[in-house]
Formats: sequence, structure tokens, C-alpha cells
Amino acid sequence: MPIADCGFPPVNLVPGTGTPTIPAQVVLGPDALITKGPTTAVEIGFDPGLFHTDPSKVQAAIAAIHVPSPTPKLIEALIDTGARESCIDEDLAVQLQLPMIDRVDGSGIGGTEKFNVYLGHIRITALGLLEYGRFLGVKLRAGKQPHQALLGRTIFRQMILVYDGRDGTVRLAV
Repeated sequence: MPIADCGFPPVNLVPGTGTPTIPAQVVLGPDALITKGPTTAVEIGFDPGLFHTDPSKVQAAIAAIHVPSPTPKLIEALIDTGARESCIDEDLAVQLQLPMIDRVDGSGIGGTEKFNVYLGHIRITALGLLEYGRFLGVKLRAGKQPHQALLGRTIFRQMILVYDGRDGTVRLAV
């Protein structure tokens, strides 16, 4: 069973600014987990074959995405059990030229607003798990968030998530 470590080691050494007056800082795993949240590396993109009407072309596209890229562009994604659906940073969706297909009302801690909807896929690289379909473009980086994607509850439908706040570990398995 593949397992992805999405938490933090018991002790983390955060480098200083490189000057002798600001030394490296030690951050404990539970504190790092509170500060950043459970995080995993994902690949985000768009393959039109995933949205084809011919099931054999969809299967071929899925197989191609599962072939490891020699230089994958990994993005940090937050495991967000408070979000129903997975979301992609709006600026990243534009940068990756994901097709915008709709605008919908959505809500979060800031209330209700209109969001662009993009077609694409998110692959959790450590698990080889693929989610493709519609993703809201949300303003993560503009809101000073360290992540560029949120993994919502729908992607975890067939997974096990173990969150141990005592030691800062989070494990995700299929």
C-alpha cells in the first residue's frame, strides 16, 4: 500500500538568513504542522485526452499521466478536510493555461464570491493518485498562502488519512 508522508519530522531546522546574527531556528514537528498544515507534493496540468468521449482515449491519457516525468514540476498542496472539492490557485491555473470553462458562486471563510472554473488534473505524486475534472480557481498565493492547491474531501474518498498532532506526522494511503 503506497503511503505519502504529509506531515513534518519531529525536529525541523529552519535556516537563518545567512548572517551570523540570525541563526537557524529549530521548529518541532507539531508546531510545523500547526503553522503550515498537512502538505503533499502534486503535479497539476491539463491533458485533453482525459475529457475525450472515447473511453480508450481516456484510459491512454490516464496511463500517460502516470508515467513519471523526468523533470516534474511539483507544487505544494494542502490537505484540506474543510474543503469539499479540490481547488487550484487562480494565478497558477492561468500560468498553466488550464481551460476556463465556467464561473460559479462559491464560499469560504471570506463569504460568497464568483470563481473561475478550470478543467485539469491533480496527481498526488507519492501515491500516483489522479483526480481530473473541474477545479475552482482560488486566490491562495494572492492571500499569502504557502500552497498552490487545496485537496478537498472528494479526492480522499478511497483513502486513509492519519493525522497525529502529537508528533506532527500525517500519513495518507490508498
